[in-house]
Amino acid sequence: MFEEFSGRGLASRLVREALGDVRETGRQVVPVCPYVKAFLERHEELADIADPVTPDVTRWIEARPR
Repeated sequence: MFEEFSGRGLASRLVREALGDVRETGRQVVPVCPYVKAFLERHEELADIADPVTPDVTRWIEARPR
């Protein structure tokens, strides 16, 4: 799906911009998305805006209607 966009760094750019907005607005992020989690692991300078994924968060996500 959308292979023409693959390898251009678009996902990385989107996540970086979104996390920048999170920081600017004084919010925190809970990285439940594997891509965002890996991005944060590679960019330790953003660790201060990340909260851990707890069992409560996981249950909340799983209980949401799809």
